[in-house]
Amino acid sequence: MRRSLMAQSKSRVLFLDETQLRLNAVRHRTLLAPGEQKYVVVEDTTAYAARYDMIACISGEGVLPPKIFSPEDRERLGVKGITKDMVNQYIDELLAQAVGALDQFPITLVVDRSTAHNTGEMLQAFHDVGCQDVQTVYSMPTNSAKRLSPLDNTLFHQWKEACRKRGKISKRNIEQVMSDCWNQITKKQIMACYKHCGLICPRDSYQDCPDPLSHQHHLHGNISICTQMGPTELCESNSLKQKAIMFIFFVYTSSRRMLH
Repeated sequence: MRRSLMAQSKSRVLFLDETQLRLNAVRHRTLLAPGEQKYVVVEDTTAYAARYDMIACISGEGVLPPKIFSPEDRERLGVKGITKDMVNQYIDELLAQAVGALDQFPITLVVDRSTAHNTGEMLQAFHDVGCQDVQTVYSMPTNSAKRLSPLDNTLFHQWKEACRKRGKISKRNIEQVMSDCWNQITKKQIMACYKHCGLICPRDSYQDCPDPLSHQHHLHGNISICTQMGPTELCESNSLKQKAIMFIFFVYTSSRRMLH
């Protein structure tokens, strides 16, 4: 999947995910200088503080409008967290129109394997409101979001830190703080996270392979080759030079197999 996303314009690759912010949420561990206060007094513990959920989406060009659900919203809907109906509602009310305004085609949407993400229903939700720009919805492999998603690596963390720096967060202003801090995320921040996830060329697509000993990757020029997967798993490139190297490697490995 990473090699496929690397070959696409980042303005046409969207990532969608959910996150949350709690009232009175504080860090569990921190460093203190001598004489500083060791404890922070709050009205509620973090575990029982009110949780505000947010569905968010980004492209390589910037952030798209988020959707925030308060505890009252979840109680009214009779749910404990984000569901696929809430995600489809977000697409119908906000996201489809925002994606259409990007004026890009075709667009690929990438999500994780949460139960709230039904790729078929999400694609249909875009098409039902006339947004034909989204042509593909990819579901990331299990446990790969930390490697592939700019939201998890580490845009959501930066957003939460920005919310905490706004001062005391109360029930009256939390939704405004969440929305303002999200909309203030810059293209530079987003592209840094895309690069950190290995979605921007040039990049060795096997750099963070979880099992390099068994795969035994080799670097030929700027191309990383997995000998276990074979020459068809080469990093995608439009360079004629790299295509020539790929062909030479294929002929070389084929002749070796014939000799053995």
